[in-house]
Amino acid sequence: MPAKNNLSGASWWRQHNARYPNSRDLADLAPDFRERVTRFVDALRWGEATVVISSTLRHPGRAYLMHYAWRLAHGQVAAADIPARAGVEIGWVHGDEKTSRAAAMEMVQLARMAHVASLTSNHTRGTAIDMTISWKGTLLIKLPGSGNLWEIPGRPRTGAGNAELHRLGGELFGVRKLTSDPPHWSHNGR
Repeated sequence: MPAKNNLSGASWWRQHNARYPNSRDLADLAPDFRERVTRFVDALRWGEATVVISSTLRHPGRAYLMHYAWRLAHGQVAAADIPARAGVEIGWVHGDEKTSRAAAMEMVQLARMAHVASLTSNHTRGTAIDMTISWKGTLLIKLPGSGNLWEIPGRPRTGAGNAELHRLGGELFGVRKLTSDPPHWSHNGR
């Protein structure tokens, strides 16, 4: 059994998660995708939308931690079956499965996860962004190239469930929405 300070859970997460950074900086995205996202975010902000970026490039060690914390917490893998990862010193087995799952759930909650993380994903390649988009009233978006304006009418709402915003992001800016994961946008919609 690993040393107590290396056992998974809230304490481990608070002590170690900074070693596996999760960027929120557009500059860390892959160049082509960064240009598309920058144009999209600039157009949204020009239209007075609020854009809050929570994740861009994800450290591979963090992807491992998030992936297995989610799977263990949700009973999709046994703690003893989680493979070790070089450079990540964590013990998933707490002596019994119930305690191991509870510790993993603490990590899921602290990471504010809404969806299982992939081990190799658009986030680890710099081709995804998690962002929350909101606005009041009518959102005006300046279309790329033409400078024409597109209106998305409505009451106060968020971009998470707005099909028209999703379509515009994908078709006009090349930033595609994964509708099953509220903040997630990427180069390919996955």
